[in-house]
Amino acid sequence: MSADINMTPMIDVLLCLLIIFLVASPPPPSEQQPVAIPDDPITEQPDDPQATLLITVEDDGSARLGETKLSTSHAEIVEAIRANKKAQADGRLAIRAAPKVPYGTVIALMSAAREAGIASVGLASERL
Repeated sequence: MSADINMTPMIDVLLCLLIIFLVASPPPPSEQQPVAIPDDPITEQPDDPQATLLITVEDDGSARLGETKLSTSHAEIVEAIRANKKAQADGRLAIRAAPKVPYGTVIALMSAAREAGIASVGLASERL
C-alpha cells in the first residue's frame, strides 16, 4: 500500500485562489497621458539662429551647404564645412537628399562632415 498525496484537490484550491485574486485586484489605470500637439507645423526660417545647418543634394548630384554651392571634390567639401562658422559652432548638421541621389553620395557627405569635426550628422526628411 503506497501513501501518495492526491494533487487534484490542491490544484483546484490554488486555481480558485488565483481566480479570486484576479477578480479582486484593481484594474490597471486606463488614463491616457496628455500630449501637446502644436496647431501649426514648425517651419525653420533660413535666418533662424537655432535652425540646423542643412546640406541639400539635388537629383543631378550638386550639393549646397546652406546657400553655398559645394564642389564635388571630397577635400574641398571638408574645407567648406570647416570654414562654415555655424557648422563649427553648433557641431551639427543635417543632409537632405533628393530621392534619386545614390546612397554612396550621402555617405560621402556624412564622412566629409565627420572629417570636418562635426559631432552630429543627421538625415533630414519630409514631414509625413
